[in-house]
Amino acid sequence: MRIPSPGHPAWFLLIAWLILGAPAVAQESSLFAPDPVGSLIIVGGGDTPMTVQQRFVALAGGPGQARIAVLPMASLKSDEEAREVVDDLRRLGAEAQLVDLGPGEANSDSTARFLEGFSGYWFSGGDQSRLSGLLLGTKALASIERRYKQGSVVGGTSAGAAVMTSLMLTGNWRKPRNPEEEEIVNIARGMQEISKGFGFFKGAIVDQHFMHRARYNRLISAVLDHPQLIGVGIDEETALLVRADGTWEVLGNYYVKIFDARRARIVEDEGPMARASDIRMHVLPGGSTFDPKRRRVAFPDG
Repeated sequence: MRIPSPGHPAWFLLIAWLILGAPAVAQESSLFAPDPVGSLIIVGGGDTPMTVQQRFVALAGGPGQARIAVLPMASLKSDEEAREVVDDLRRLGAEAQLVDLGPGEANSDSTARFLEGFSGYWFSGGDQSRLSGLLLGTKALASIERRYKQGSVVGGTSAGAAVMTSLMLTGNWRKPRNPEEEEIVNIARGMQEISKGFGFFKGAIVDQHFMHRARYNRLISAVLDHPQLIGVGIDEETALLVRADGTWEVLGNYYVKIFDARRARIVEDEGPMARASDIRMHVLPGGSTFDPKRRRVAFPDG
């Protein structure tokens, strides 16, 4: 590559790219850089397919080696669902255990040490705000994050899926500021309530039960508010595997829909109604992969 000489028109273009473009590219690439971490399996709710559970066990060390903690704290209801997950994982050859932490236990040294002994962590459904409220900033979550960075697998379904990102959808709408906003039922900016999640899944924001509950509006609204994040809508009986190398793989029976507004034109104005163009949408069935860094999709049949 020939470097243009000072004074040449191309010289000024090069300087402008280095000043303006290079930092942005580096910042975006760092979001999806393949750090030495484990894997994530994020399920959109409903029945988790056996093939997804098998993949989870394999990533946790395989039959006879996997030690998995099933954490049911997102729900106040009976932990029957979580016990079924424990039974399913045991049938697949994993040593699975129900770990139901209370507020006084999540920040104890003994709990942190106990959680270090697992190779997989599964968060059941319920209310993602309950999970984040209980675990954020605790020694328990720090142990899980440390094990994840050492190569363990972390997964969850429904609320346990939504909480995986740094910013998460709570499922609540902000109260309208005026009667005009009360009429808005479509895509609107600033209407979705966003709060802090666990931060394992970098550069994305997740919505679950996506097709079954018709959640396009709220995920697109969130993406327009946070265009640096890729919107990931996961259908029931479907999962997104975030591999250690940073590639995303779709598992299960239906679709993952991706909304990428990182290069979109979004009109900033005072009104709540959204105006945007050039948002990329990808509809990915099981077996598809997506490289968020290079924006490349590959389908199972080529």
